[in-house]
Amino acid sequence: MGYREYVEKGPMPSRDDMKNFLRSKISFSRRYEMVDLYQAAGKVAAEDIKAKTVLPKQPVSKMDGIGVRFADFAGGMPDTTAWMEGREYVFANTGCVVPAGYDTVILIEDVRFQDGQLQILQKPAKKGQLIDLVGSLIGENEVLVHKNEVITPPLLGLLASGGVKAVKVIARPKIIFLPTGDELVSWRSDDYPADKNVESNSMMLHGFAEMYQADLVIYPIVPDDKKAIKEALIKASEETDIILINAGSSKGTKDFTLDLLETEGEVLVYELGCRPGKHSSFSVFNDKPVLGIAGPPNGAELAMRFYLKSIVEEYYNQTESVTDTVNITADFDFTAPDNADFCLQVHIFERAGEYHALYINPKAVTRSTLLHEYNGFIYLPKGRRLIKGQKFTAELIVNRKDIPSE
Repeated sequence: MGYREYVEKGPMPSRDDMKNFLRSKISFSRRYEMVDLYQAAGKVAAEDIKAKTVLPKQPVSKMDGIGVRFADFAGGMPDTTAWMEGREYVFANTGCVVPAGYDTVILIEDVRFQDGQLQILQKPAKKGQLIDLVGSLIGENEVLVHKNEVITPPLLGLLASGGVKAVKVIARPKIIFLPTGDELVSWRSDDYPADKNVESNSMMLHGFAEMYQADLVIYPIVPDDKKAIKEALIKASEETDIILINAGSSKGTKDFTLDLLETEGEVLVYELGCRPGKHSSFSVFNDKPVLGIAGPPNGAELAMRFYLKSIVEEYYNQTESVTDTVNITADFDFTAPDNADFCLQVHIFERAGEYHALYINPKAVTRSTLLHEYNGFIYLPKGRRLIKGQKFTAELIVNRKDIPSE
């Protein structure tokens, strides 16, 4: 233990550059599984999924009405006073088979019955009107879900209609989280020394992993010991797709993680050009991606919210998800530092039909206050000044409808 000189190494990417860098450098050995349709919602198709049958198998009515022969209308509207059900016409219900011999459907709204006699108000415009022919809804071997497409609830119904019972999907990625630090105790502990710190990032990560459709395994707290950290990294690399390591990624006197990853693996990003969470890193260890996140919960949250999300989306072969944005008026002044971009956590609210934003300094309020007040970000490039009253774009972390009014 002792003084460690702070030395900047390598490129320090912005937030978006870091996301792109992660996607370009990670190569996954994805796993696949067969699942029943009941377990397929929200999963990503591993291959094109084709129909096992055609739909309909016989001509069916598109709407409620009556089935008729179009030839009976060749000379104009026929006299229907003597028409009988089952002879000149049949009732045709939506989705039900139109019997052979009847080739056209007339809407039920366009017919009347007067004293038991059929009256047709509107003659059909063409033969085959309002009839779905064989294979017109689902064709033979038609692709119902494309490879790398997320299976939505409507697509589940389509698959069921197409005779598909089970589908091959990308299995959920496995994340292993390594909390490190002599000062940490588990959040499950009821009694612990006053000089210890509660390790709570694992519970926050559990929530994000569920949101991102990933499985999380939390390792026991690893002490600040290079041998112990190395052993944990080796074990994790043999069991997981993604490694997250908490603490030890910064410049403290016992922050050994990057030293170890530098000698035993490859450090690609030592730190970011974006605050908070500047001391996030990216390395490769035994061919597995390692995302280093700072210990303080706020920086850890941003690393999980931005960078882990990009990694998991890459695993699922999904493009970067689009964040909803709003145009705001800044109700504060702020200047980003000269050496880093700044991701301002802001409280966005509506006033007189316009959106406004107030900066919440995470170092000046309790964590509870921050989490209950901030509902968006303003990303400010390094050295950029934001002046009170200036219009700017903010990113939302809530639904637009949940923005409060003043």
